[in-house]
Amino acid sequence: MLTYSPEIFFILERRVDRQQLQGYYGGKINPDQTKFFAYTYVSLNSIDFEAYRYMLTTEGCSSTGVDLEKLQKFVDERSYQMKTTEECIQEGLYTAYAIKFFGVYYEEEWFILNELLFFGENMPEEAAKAFLNRYDDHPDRWNMGGFEKVRSLNMPVTDEPMRDIETEEFSELPWIVSYLKIEQKIKVNRAFTQYMNASVVHPFLKRMRIQFFEDFSEFLSLYGEDYTLVFPDSKMYFLVVAMAKHIAKGHRLVWFFYNSTPGKFYRWTFPQPRFSEWSYHYAEDVITDLISISDWNDYRFLNSSRTMENQHFWAEYVLKKVDGRYIWLDEV
Repeated sequence: MLTYSPEIFFILERRVDRQQLQGYYGGKINPDQTKFFAYTYVSLNSIDFEAYRYMLTTEGCSSTGVDLEKLQKFVDERSYQMKTTEECIQEGLYTAYAIKFFGVYYEEEWFILNELLFFGENMPEEAAKAFLNRYDDHPDRWNMGGFEKVRSLNMPVTDEPMRDIETEEFSELPWIVSYLKIEQKIKVNRAFTQYMNASVVHPFLKRMRIQFFEDFSEFLSLYGEDYTLVFPDSKMYFLVVAMAKHIAKGHRLVWFFYNSTPGKFYRWTFPQPRFSEWSYHYAEDVITDLISISDWNDYRFLNSSRTMENQHFWAEYVLKKVDGRYIWLDEV
């Protein structure tokens, strides 16, 4: 059985919400103090769960020790749906919960993943804690699950590696670190994209349509309302791509470059336009423009956490100058 670990509690109480540590009872840290796992156990009868409802937004939520038939809510004689977590708590199908903490120390920072687990009436406290402690019994516990490096999956028929655009950047890291880094990049990149679209991109394209209507009678974004941006992690500048309609020639991709230091837009002229009579989903065409000059060779880069970190791309194909003048940028 796991025992109370003050060193793990010391790590957790400074990094997670205090309420999440309710019922903390034990954990284990590896010999070099870089990995740990720990658990809580709380009887739902001992708390007002309304005050803990925010925990339903933790990284994962599952249950065990519950009669599956009782989880079913019949819609009619032939079909049913599963009861929500709130319904299971209200009806007493869940009797307790645990939060599982897994931590990895990397680059002088603790990366901690939380998982919420509910126990049903078929799993009393002693059995529930034994269920949690089973992880401690594994001889390779520090190199399995979230502690092991990101592994590539293979295709079911061909047995060829299945590409994962998201994890490639952090493929040498423990899965927990990779997962949390990706989640953070997604949040930051999404916020940056939304902000730059609202503050500069949409106003700029609106002006372009007004001033050069024959060239840009219509702009179409790739995903939703915001236009796709390509930028490095520093976010000092970015490329924006859209499908634009020329009144006489039809639709084609147009690229613009925005440099935040002077606050200016430029036309990026390296990609050659390819006109089409109709508009279409142009993700593959964006990659066609990038594939020969960067390492972006899959359309899945465009809607991911990935940033364009290829310095050769920016230096040679976007920002290159000869005699003090940009080769591939025309000021708008």
